Amino acid sequence: MNSNSLAHSVGLYQFQEECLGLITGVLDVPKAISYLIDDKGKPVCYKVHQLQPSMHREYVTTYHKYDPLHPTLFSDNNADVVKMSDLVSGHERSEHPYFQEFINPWGVRDIVELFLRLDNQLVAGFALFNLANQPEIDADYVRRVNKLYQFMQFSLEQSIESPRNTQFDAFCSQHGLTNKERLVVELVTQGLPNKSIANSLDCSLATVKTHLQHIFQKLSINSKNELISTLYQKH
Repeated sequence: MNSNSLAHSVGLYQFQEECLGLITGVLDVPKAISYLIDDKGKPVCYKVHQLQPSMHREYVTTYHKYDPLHPTLFSDNNADVVKMSDLVSGHERSEHPYFQEFINPWGVRDIVELFLRLDNQLVAGFALFNLANQPEIDADYVRRVNKLYQFMQFSLEQSIESPRNTQFDAFCSQHGLTNKERLVVELVTQGLPNKSIANSLDCSLATVKTHLQHIFQKLSINSKNELISTLYQKH
């Protein structure tokens, strides 16, 4: 995969998927998860690599609020590659329920988090898991992760400047679409059904239908097929 293939992806959703494939193809990562970050700093559109559904469900429903690598904690600084073990002392790990009830039982030794930004705002994150049965993360591994991060950040910045994405942004701005509505449009163009869109955005099916109704009203259309047709006619 080269910078051109990443740069011409249609929006962050596909970019995120390609980056996750790049990371897991280059590094020895037994489990990984990626996500986009909405305008409130909340992770949405999770994509997982070999992560048990029950583990992800536990995190989203209960343990995310204890996560020392949660993106809301990094919105106001310039951290880009962060290792959990650099933030958490041995005492905290032995005492805090996040580790005793979630991290340790799932056999996780460490996590490296990558944060991508545009215009100084977080837009995407990637969590790379290091398990207890693996060697500890060393300086060479961190160096390789940093090189991948630099490539991904550069590719992201280039993709936003690509003509296709510029046209998409202009289309959304012209019709007054909100950030969440833009995400819905992007997921519709990926061919996802409403239920999958709801899962990606971590919201209810009714919320997705409401977003679509607002989009249809703003574009004076009546269906997702018309939405796709209108979008690509503009492109």
